[in-house]
Amino acid sequence: MHRVGSAGNTSNSVRPRKEKRLTYLFNDVDDTKHCAGVNCLSVLKPSEPDNCSYLFTGSRDGTLKRWALGEEGATCSTTFESHVDWVNDAVLVGGNTLVSCSSDTTVKTWDCFSDGTCTRTFRQHTDYVTCLAAAENNSNIVASGGLGGEVFIWDLEAAVAPFTKTSEVAVGDSSIGINGSGPVTSLRSISSSNSITSHTNQPQGYVPISAKGHKESVYALAMNDSGTLLVSGGTEKAVRVWDSRTGAKIMKLRGHTDNIRALLLDSTRRFVFLFILSNLK
Repeated sequence: MHRVGSAGNTSNSVRPRKEKRLTYLFNDVDDTKHCAGVNCLSVLKPSEPDNCSYLFTGSRDGTLKRWALGEEGATCSTTFESHVDWVNDAVLVGGNTLVSCSSDTTVKTWDCFSDGTCTRTFRQHTDYVTCLAAAENNSNIVASGGLGGEVFIWDLEAAVAPFTKTSEVAVGDSSIGINGSGPVTSLRSISSSNSITSHTNQPQGYVPISAKGHKESVYALAMNDSGTLLVSGGTEKAVRVWDSRTGAKIMKLRGHTDNIRALLLDSTRRFVFLFILSNLK
């Protein structure tokens, strides 16, 4: 809260005034590295069309990058731009789709092998989206969680189905700036405010499954291979287990004394591995 003197006030009284904080990010023409911290990594193993391994990175500069992995190092081959705030997590689904989430409250899908094309933008969260989880053997299912305590399970195939030609035209505008011909220096406004004005291309009529129960922020998600079981954790120091097909809560696991920041569900569905943020001294 910033306090300023009232206009025309001779008694030196003050009044509160809200201010919005904006950060303007200038990208270099040679856009081959991130210019802020990296928040997430995802690896695509060798596959078609070029039998090459790729590393995808998401950054606080609001971009994702694709790196071709070779014996002599990694080369940045594409930058994915559409988010207008920190990229917090990214997962690969189906071999050619990258899904990302951001502090701009959106979840986005991308064509992995494109020149940075954003194919869909989903707006269901009301606060920063912090984490994602995907089903290894079901390329349609992705879950997202965020600071609002919201957990959504998305069926990507069902979400795409209602699109019309008018909607598809908007998709072409999802990628910003760097993919045009010739050198480009782009200017993007990155804000921590949730009231960012941007295009919306979420299909009309589609609503993801909501797993309701968290009262505080969600920082970690994990899903089994088939996409039928989801686990979540966050600042409540408890792990919740959900049926991701319906959003129904199966159980709640207590025992930790600090925030849960990462989860791993083994293939047998018998064990959940947790990583917590502890106040170490």
